[in-house]
Amino acid sequence: MHVRSLALRSSLMIHRLYGRVEDRGDCLRLETPSVADYWFGNCLAMPAPPCPGDFGRWMARFSEELPAYGEGSHRVFLVDSPEGETGDSGPFLEAGFELNVNDVLATDAPRAPVHLSDRYPIRPLATDRDWAALVETTLVVNADQAGYDRHYVEGKTRAIRSAVDRGEGDWWAAWDGDRLIGHLGLFWCEGLVRFQDVETHPDYRGRGVCRSILHAACEAARRDPRAGGVSGSAPLFVIVPADDGVRRIYESLGFVYREKTVDFMRPPRR
Repeated sequence: MHVRSLALRSSLMIHRLYGRVEDRGDCLRLETPSVADYWFGNCLAMPAPPCPGDFGRWMARFSEELPAYGEGSHRVFLVDSPEGETGDSGPFLEAGFELNVNDVLATDAPRAPVHLSDRYPIRPLATDRDWAALVETTLVVNADQAGYDRHYVEGKTRAIRSAVDRGEGDWWAAWDGDRLIGHLGLFWCEGLVRFQDVETHPDYRGRGVCRSILHAACEAARRDPRAGGVSGSAPLFVIVPADDGVRRIYESLGFVYREKTVDFMRPPRR
């Protein structure tokens, strides 16, 4: 399956670091055996938005490709649709799916934002204690998000740490003493750098923590030969902002609109 979307291409890049991506001809099969409850790591990617009559076929394909997930389990379909077209989404919505359409921002020349904070030290995670702190902060930040229980967060963190330990990315954090107050991951391959899980502890929002970590991570990646493109060209940084407030932070660092990303997601049925 040929992938047009920059966002999907960079997402697949990350999935390959701690899971499997298989081209099945009519779709891509994503599986993360080490984190079975990672919905977006155990899913299918469509080559285009669904057409009328496609819903039943895609539901059947999911069951065929990921048989470990029964009818009551999650269902996630990533869509290769950089234009943001959603196709015949009605049957998915009627079946309880959420339709997510988000902007994708990118830049190959990140700049220093106004109001950088130097109050809190910023550095990559390195020790067992650092990674344990990441788990605790992730649980606090996502306390109201479905699926973010300790089992899932600890499993995903182990998978992420394995990729970082292999030199395929870094995970940066800001600290207030021993307390991890903000963090993000970035992973690279062939000149693409994709950010993941950019989060700030609720007690520290509005203090410039997020933009300061982003700036430090971008500057380090620009100097890191592992993140560069062919012939030492500048890497292209890619990010999908969660909301308009976060988007303004990225835009302050020089990120601009590039395309859309589309997915259909249905959580497990209780």
